[in-house]
Amino acid sequence: MNRREALKRVALLLGGAISAPVVNAVLSGYRPLPRYTPRTLNAEQNELVTTIAELIIPATDTPGAKEAGVGQFIDLLLTEWHPAPDRERFLAGLTDLEQQFQQRFGKRFLDGTAAEQTELLAKLDEEALAARRSRVKDAPFFGMMKEMTLAGYYTSEIGATEELQFQPATDKFEGCIPLERNGGRTWAEIG
Repeated sequence: MNRREALKRVALLLGGAISAPVVNAVLSGYRPLPRYTPRTLNAEQNELVTTIAELIIPATDTPGAKEAGVGQFIDLLLTEWHPAPDRERFLAGLTDLEQQFQQRFGKRFLDGTAAEQTELLAKLDEEALAARRSRVKDAPFFGMMKEMTLAGYYTSEIGATEELQFQPATDKFEGCIPLERNGGRTWAEIG
């Protein structure tokens, strides 16, 4: 799958819009590095972002967001492509998420159960969707987090070849392929 096609698919998942920083990062040819030290996120924030990304796209019969290097992608986006106000809004959102979790469950987000973590993320997702519907100018933290997670995952090698079915483009046209034939997954094509 080429990067432009991956962006189209991510835009469909997000309801039609992708932010300019995400588009720039994907088109730049980002690849996860084997050794990476976060530059914008501190160690705890990086673990928090990686945990949230894995809750959004967990490992199942295919690798999840963590294995795809989505945490690294998000740090790189924040460092190199997001303007300072967006970066500050994202970091403030992480702090707010942590405070809400502590108020609700009396412990840190990273110490919570998956059910507790998912409960809070579902609430934040509802708020982000409401903001999107009402066309709020600045996306809330979780809207940004979800966008970056989906873009990072589905434009990664793992997301494009193991989650999506990889089908190189050929000169042969096959229309109306039964969904069962590809294991029930969406197709990714290189063209």
